Amino acid sequence: MNKRLITFFPLVLLIAVFLSAGVFPDRDGFDRYGGYLSIKGEATGRFHLQVIEDRHFLITPDGHGFLSVGVTHTGGLSQPDQSKRDHLRQNLDNDWGKANTELVSHFRKWGYNSLGYDSHPSTRKLLPHFASCYPTSKVSAWQGKRIRFPDVFGDSWKQQARHALEQMAKQFPDHPNRIGIYWTDMPAWDLKQAKRAAGKTWVDAIRELPDGAPGKRRYERFLRENGADASDEDFLVLIAREVYSHIGPLTRKLASNTLVFGERYSGAAMPWRVIQEALPWIDVLSVQPGGSLFSETDFERAYRETKKPVMICDHQVSFKTPEHSNVMWKTLPDIASVGKAHAKFLQYGFATRYLIGYNRCQYIDRYKVDPRILKQGLLQVDGTPYQELVETVQRNNWRLHQRFLGVQEGRK
Repeated sequence: MNKRLITFFPLVLLIAVFLSAGVFPDRDGFDRYGGYLSIKGEATGRFHLQVIEDRHFLITPDGHGFLSVGVTHTGGLSQPDQSKRDHLRQNLDNDWGKANTELVSHFRKWGYNSLGYDSHPSTRKLLPHFASCYPTSKVSAWQGKRIRFPDVFGDSWKQQARHALEQMAKQFPDHPNRIGIYWTDMPAWDLKQAKRAAGKTWVDAIRELPDGAPGKRRYERFLRENGADASDEDFLVLIAREVYSHIGPLTRKLASNTLVFGERYSGAAMPWRVIQEALPWIDVLSVQPGGSLFSETDFERAYRETKKPVMICDHQVSFKTPEHSNVMWKTLPDIASVGKAHAKFLQYGFATRYLIGYNRCQYIDRYKVDPRILKQGLLQVDGTPYQELVETVQRNNWRLHQRFLGVQEGRK
């Protein structure tokens, strides 16, 4: 974006405007979904994509440019795991009405306009959100040794995948607030990553199937057709083609007017040939990057390889606390360092023409005993915000909104 076009409204005025409106501002620069009134697209009654002056945007149902600045795992309020406190039960009477009042108030103040995946049905009625499902349910890299690669060439998996998509359609009914649909989280496609995580790859799993299994028959045919040139990477592409050519049309059929954000790929393992097989069926490339910096080189390649807008569907930079030394995501020395990293990530990411959203991982602290790790939120486990953290997040988010609230002319 041309930096000369950034409009520098006073930050306090912006926050006051956002707070004075309804659930979403419908005046003074925002439509009721949080779209920027100055960025005019086509009003279709549903979220969709549009390129406006050479930049990709989500477009709200009312027809205005929108960037998803959201938070994932807000549904974690009702999933305390092994945390010492249960904020929903102990402080909010296990009442999602009260929880939503608090959550929406926080979002409005801190500059968040949407829910990521893993949200409560009642909250989804109030805020733009993402549906999610797991048509390949046991192949997420974070499952480690528990990964189970299915025989996707057989009817049994195809029926399971159909069921997962049908359940998603029931759990996330058609609604103007529904931005899009995600499939499996961090699938272990990358051969090296899968070998490290699970001890085997998807190709290994197919190779180990009993004689006569659909996948084993397909692998044997692959060997006959390719001879000495047969490679695991080439067969992995055939697995991906089988997966995406099945779940892609089903997703389009079950949610014909909703964007497909596809699988949430790990930024540390981008299997480009696999992703090419998904492209006919997805609208957006969704990535979970690691580290604290926006890697322009990596994301430029992602856009170049796919020609799809990019969604950062889950990311965070963390800090250690007196109680927890093992914290998920990249850990920096203190909150001030986290705030600076967050600011730069948003600045450089949204200066591109293709980034349409950044969703922060985790709303409230959640602790798991196995492994012993803190999933750090904006709220501590008792519901108290990390004050310094939310103040810097608030500044950063509103600084981002400032870029897009003015008249957008001459954009690069």
